[in-house]
Amino acid sequence: MINQITVLESCWHISPGWGKNMPPLAVEMLEKVLLPISNLSGYCRGVEWSGQEWIYAIVCQSETLYLPKQEFHPTNVLKKSTVSTPAFNLGDIVEVDFGEQPTRRIIQGIFSLKENWLYGVEWRSPTLEEVSAQSRTIWLADVDLVNVTV
Repeated sequence: MINQITVLESCWHISPGWGKNMPPLAVEMLEKVLLPISNLSGYCRGVEWSGQEWIYAIVCQSETLYLPKQEFHPTNVLKKSTVSTPAFNLGDIVEVDFGEQPTRRIIQGIFSLKENWLYGVEWRSPTLEEVSAQSRTIWLADVDLVNVTV
C-alpha cells in the first residue's frame, strides 16, 4: 500500500492553486500604484498567491499594505531602484532543503526587502488540514533555493 501522505507531499508542488497557467499580475514589481480610497500612492514591493488570487504588498508611507488588485490602480511608472533582477520568477520550480532530501516546490511569491529578493514557497501541502493558524508559506533567499529544469 502506498503511503498517501508521502505521495501527496512529494508531488503537490507541480499543481499550484492557479492550475496550469499562472494568472497575469496586475502590476510589475516596484511599479507605482494609486490607492483611491485614501488618495495616496505607493509601490508594489511583492506579490503572493493567497486563496484564489494574487495579493500585492504595497508600501505606502512606510507601511506595507496587503491588497488584492481591486483595491489599487496601476500607473505604469516604475520606481528607480538599485535592486537587482530577481534570481527566480513566479512559477519557477525550485529545490528547497527542508530535511534529509531536497524537496521541489513552486515559487508562489516574491518580495523585495532591503535591496534583496525573498521567494515564497509552501512548506506543506495546501490539501492537508490546517493544524494551526501558521502560514503554509515560508520566505527564503535565493541562496536557499536551486532552480530545477523540468
